[in-house]
Amino acid sequence: MFASALAGICLAAASAVAAYRLGARVLYGLGPLIAGMVLAQFLFPPTGPEYVMVLLTPVVIGASAGYTFRAGKPLVFYLTLSALSLTAVFSANYYYLREYRGIDLVEVSRKQVTEMVRAADLPESERTEVLAKMEGALDMIGDIIPFSYFMHSLLLAVFCLVVLRPFFMRRGTRAGEDRTGLAYFKLKDYYVFALIAGWLAALLVDEAGYRAVYVLGLNCALCFSVLYLVQALGIASFFLKKKGAPGFVLPLAVLLLALIGLEALLFVSIILLSIGALDFWADFRKLDVRGEQ
Repeated sequence: MFASALAGICLAAASAVAAYRLGARVLYGLGPLIAGMVLAQFLFPPTGPEYVMVLLTPVVIGASAGYTFRAGKPLVFYLTLSALSLTAVFSANYYYLREYRGIDLVEVSRKQVTEMVRAADLPESERTEVLAKMEGALDMIGDIIPFSYFMHSLLLAVFCLVVLRPFFMRRGTRAGEDRTGLAYFKLKDYYVFALIAGWLAALLVDEAGYRAVYVLGLNCALCFSVLYLVQALGIASFFLKKKGAPGFVLPLAVLLLALIGLEALLFVSIILLSIGALDFWADFRKLDVRGEQ
């Protein structure tokens, strides 16, 4: 596990250096990876997509980070480019395998986990309970596969940014002068319509009659909700910096909130999501007026 994580970090770092030096020309290197992804569908149908995902994720995230540092792009560019592009690619791959190749990766995982639980040294009652919870969880995951890919890509993108940023920061740039960090994270105005349309589809569309529309709307709603949640954290970071608060205050507050419990975390997340979406109209930081974004 440690060796694979280290290899992923090294691959992301190498991709970041290549993109930082070559700029947009690094896109030519993605051609062989995409060709390999298509080839893996035919040579190794059950496991090929998983290995391609492990390989493609750090390459795309690293290349996005390198180009972001080279061009001086803001954080919103990096996160949306890396997370949304990987989500689109892996979601298309998942549904292609399920609909045209008859390979459901969720069902493959279900069988593997079921075999592991049945082979475990557990009392029969506990084993039955674990299997029942697993079935319910996998049924739910089947509907939000794109969102799970999005969260996986987003968390890896944030981790890689934290690791790589110190090595690519321009010399002579002070932390207070940086206009590309979380405090200045602001989505384009038209993203709010994707958020609204997604939640309308998830809440109003009949799941049984129009399942494809429902699943698409649900995943769009969840993905853009997370992005607006990040924007709300950016608003909080902006005003904390303005008040001269130490940089660890916001991460510490998020950690303490997570430790309190899931209910408190969900409640505060809904409030922050609302603030992030309202920033479309309110522009709390007045970034558009100042021309800082």
